[in-house]
Amino acid sequence: MSTNLGQNLCCENTTQRVRILVDKSARFAYTKNMKTQTRRTPRKDSSYVIYEMTSELGHSYIGLTRKGTVTPVKAVAERWRKHKSRARNEDRKWALYVYLKTGGLDLTWTHKIITIIRGRAEAYAYERELVKQVLPELNDQYL
Repeated sequence: MSTNLGQNLCCENTTQRVRILVDKSARFAYTKNMKTQTRRTPRKDSSYVIYEMTSELGHSYIGLTRKGTVTPVKAVAERWRKHKSRARNEDRKWALYVYLKTGGLDLTWTHKIITIIRGRAEAYAYERELVKQVLPELNDQYL
């Protein structure tokens, strides 16, 4: 226990005046038995946006993103921004990122919202089936 008492704080209550001595050298510490990660329960009520991006050359990609609290258009625009950033900064060998790195970033892209689905499992299942049916050139996962 430290004897280096620092600041003398004063708090007023409606019935009494309380003085608290704060030890400046005391540090907050976690116990060694504390779990380092908390497992979150996956949400089943989130909405997901299934979208298609098509380059001016006609190459397409089908993806999904969580809608969150923004509009579906903003959610897709944010996901597109992340795709471009990952293509520039990460060394992924996925078809979309290879295409973007080899000139796709300079092309004009159109974004089309296909549908909005409630529930994570349902959205991923729908995306997988859609990719298998449409066979877009830039999707290489689910084939």
